[in-house]
Amino acid sequence: MGLKDQLKYLPILPVINMIFMIVGVSVWVHNMREALNQVDLALALLGPSVVATDQFRAEQAIPATSSVYMIWACILFGLSLWRRWLAAETDSAGPNYSRLQLYLLFNSLAHLGWWMIMVWIVVLISGLGAMSIMVWVGYRATQQAVANQAVMQPTYTLWLDQGWANPASVKRAQGDVIAAAMLDEGWPLATTCPSTCLNLGLYQFVEVSLSDACVCDIATLQGVAAAARAALDVVPGIFVGIWFMYIFGDLYKVSLACDWVGADREDAQEARGGGGGGVRGGSSRYAKI
Repeated sequence: MGLKDQLKYLPILPVINMIFMIVGVSVWVHNMREALNQVDLALALLGPSVVATDQFRAEQAIPATSSVYMIWACILFGLSLWRRWLAAETDSAGPNYSRLQLYLLFNSLAHLGWWMIMVWIVVLISGLGAMSIMVWVGYRATQQAVANQAVMQPTYTLWLDQGWANPASVKRAQGDVIAAAMLDEGWPLATTCPSTCLNLGLYQFVEVSLSDACVCDIATLQGVAAAARAALDVVPGIFVGIWFMYIFGDLYKVSLACDWVGADREDAQEARGGGGGGVRGGSSRYAKI
């Protein structure tokens, strides 16, 4: 058997798939953790009573998805090696009916499991899109509050210099003069949060007590905006990683199906008594994908 004939037994496509799948998982996990760390920072700045409703699910999805994905990918790679070993055996000594039957069984089970993982990846892509939108909404809202305070700053300075604002109320309102005026009038900030502050009560993706729902402190708002911006900066990396996982995972599914077809053909030849390779004069003709 020449070198060219031997090359067909090399698992070239499975190796390429594994490389890109490992890269995809690594990129996705790294960027997801960075994004969630920035979200944690933003929530910590906003206060202990502020909680993202689905943050725990996102944090749990990282180790669960990456672990199951890579374990199953290794199983598929093992099946690819097994298939090529069976092909070499078929070409040299003819097909082995019992081994082919066993391979077809494991291939079918692995294919079903991998199909379910691919479905989960699609669901995960949708969830990541929703998460990205929520972070973007939070970033834009915080940026708008910071911009509104910047516009009102000359007015704030004038009111304070002229004594038109109560310093004690301003301090209680986290430095916002408009919020201080509302407090002086007896209007609770939880229901009358001005546009110069961030009203967390408007967003269903966070849970917060009413007493902490209106955030006016400029340093806090700037810190939250910076953290949200940092989280948004890694979103492209998140989607690059997850799409690598999906595309090359789906390609692996195609490779698995082609291997199944080739093994089934050899099994059918054996069942008909048509012979195989080697002394029996046939060939494995297994799918090279």
